[in-house]
Amino acid sequence: MGRFLKFIFSSIGILLLLALLMVGIACAHSLTYQVPKQDTKIENSTGLVQASGRALYDADGNILQLYGVNAGQILLQEGWMGAFATEALRNEDGSYVKDDGGNIQYPEFTEAEFRKALKENPNLQGYDLDALLRLYWDAFMTEEDFRIIKEELQLNTIRFPIYYLNILNEDLTPREDAFSYIDWFIEQAAKNGLYIILDLHGAPGSQNGYEHSGEPGHTAGLWTNQSYLDATARIWDMISKHYTNERPDLGKWIATYDLLNEPTYTYKGNTTRECWDFFDRLYDLIRENGDKHVITMSGCWDFIHLPDPNEYGWKNVQYQYHWYNWEHERIPFSVFFIFKDFFNLLRNYDVPVLIGEFTFFEDRDAWAAGLKFFDDRYYSWTLWNYKTVVTGWWTSSWGVYTCQLQFITENEDVKCNPATCTYEEYVAACEKTRTENCVTGTVYEVLQEYARSK
Repeated sequence: MGRFLKFIFSSIGILLLLALLMVGIACAHSLTYQVPKQDTKIENSTGLVQASGRALYDADGNILQLYGVNAGQILLQEGWMGAFATEALRNEDGSYVKDDGGNIQYPEFTEAEFRKALKENPNLQGYDLDALLRLYWDAFMTEEDFRIIKEELQLNTIRFPIYYLNILNEDLTPREDAFSYIDWFIEQAAKNGLYIILDLHGAPGSQNGYEHSGEPGHTAGLWTNQSYLDATARIWDMISKHYTNERPDLGKWIATYDLLNEPTYTYKGNTTRECWDFFDRLYDLIRENGDKHVITMSGCWDFIHLPDPNEYGWKNVQYQYHWYNWEHERIPFSVFFIFKDFFNLLRNYDVPVLIGEFTFFEDRDAWAAGLKFFDDRYYSWTLWNYKTVVTGWWTSSWGVYTCQLQFITENEDVKCNPATCTYEEYVAACEKTRTENCVTGTVYEVLQEYARSK
């Protein structure tokens, strides 16, 4: 027994020493690491943004960093940041579930549930679903918002999340009006000199099982359903042909195609080889169409979850990661950056990097350090999100603009139920999401400081 305990303690000691050694290597690497200096200009005859080495370059061949915001909560609902919910959460006695601030709590609410509720609402029979959706879209993001992003926030990019039903019908056949709103959105960006990252945020069956993929059920059903995989390929085939052949004038403002948002082979899993192989299928399809756009692959959640691009022969690609320090109250962002850099050491590929979603919450020092961290490594970035709609008094570090529903709604239950509301109530809920009804907070101020430093 004594020998056994001695063996156990010695093994623990060795493991601790190895752990300390790895931490030391990670710290040393992060403090000394520098991305190899990139050319400031390249030859570029494509008329599009291109990737070369670890940087992006504009149509004139000048080195380019994308920095901007996500336009989430438009085409895909997320209950926690939207104005709609089918019903509030209730306790066993029928009373509302509330947070410590007395605000009513709501369950997850997906885009699929939103559309189903509008279609089945007896008070909305006779109203066209697409017209109802457009009322919401046009209120949430107006022409003025594009001007704000460019001139007031002085950003150069919008990551634009789209849903598969914007391109396909429910039977997975192509929509005749597939690009009506998407074209309008890119036109507004182009008028203001803003690049677009076109992000397929919700694929058929869901590529990750999360609420923000648009599908309820917590199942990453895309990967095991051939019809869904074929439909997703059909989406990128349509997009590629449209912006290469039919609307190249808009295509030149698309900095990159973001193939799938947060693809995880299983719910709460990682981006695995099955996902990489599907990326390869989409890559080949886009290139066969003669499309020379940068193609972005997203890895969940670190550098180790994407392959060496040479393994697949990928060129003109960008890798994307989403960085959320969920333990920010316990783990400082300085440690978080070291942790991320350590994984980069293991997969230090010669490709540009996009931090496609992130927030540093209310930590001003972390915002300053984080944006400098990105700039020093040529990382492009788009923070999450341009706008949030909340049920509390607080201004959200998740959005540049925050709509505080409890201050502009008379009822205690501040969200609109699309399954029971009248047309007038629905229109009123849409109108509440306009930026003119929002307040600003930490993120707005951070971006103002960042703009002054550029």
